[in-house]
Amino acid sequence: METNAPIGTPVIPRYFHQLGILVLDGSGSMTDKAAMNSTKAKEVNSGVVELFNRLNVSRVKQNFSFACIKFDESATVTLPPTSFDFNRLMCEDYDPIVGKGGGTQIFEALNEAKKLAENFLNSNPIDGVPHKVLILLMSDGMCFQPQTTISVASNLKSNPKINIACAYFGTVGETAIDAQKVLKEVSTDPSTFYTTVYDGEALRAFFERSISQSAGIKID
Repeated sequence: METNAPIGTPVIPRYFHQLGILVLDGSGSMTDKAAMNSTKAKEVNSGVVELFNRLNVSRVKQNFSFACIKFDESATVTLPPTSFDFNRLMCEDYDPIVGKGGGTQIFEALNEAKKLAENFLNSNPIDGVPHKVLILLMSDGMCFQPQTTISVASNLKSNPKINIACAYFGTVGETAIDAQKVLKEVSTDPSTFYTTVYDGEALRAFFERSISQSAGIKID
């Protein structure tokens, strides 16, 4: 079993292994203003960083790995699947607009997530514990090809070891019923794995809740 513990630190063995794949919308609208006079993109970055800060003090953190995909009209894996190592994860920039800024093609990112998920699940695990994947998708706009996105998501969800949690990053005073509807259809279950957020803290709370729900254990 891979560990990152310093020499002399007791190693707590895994009893499950869940890969969380952050799928972050880097379309141009993520530069729009959000809470506290920040931008949506900056709020996403702060939300992900705080998620890892909280997970770092969790008694079950050794059971998790994370990856990150940023997308606009194309998708880029910016963090390959990585066992939880706080210092390693803090070396990454989770601002989704970095290197992006185009349109919104959610299915491109889900296709990349599918590759990561299948490689993770199909690998011959040394630790021999149950493996799961949770895709944590955040978007603030309408996909250019919504039916393709829904179809790719449906294929992903046909695997009982894969869950998809979706957060719509809204703009105060605006409604986007169609975009929200697509994300609800993409999610595993809109009653538990979908929400609308307006700031990084709400996004952090939803991601944390989704991780706990998918793993079947509280991570605090």
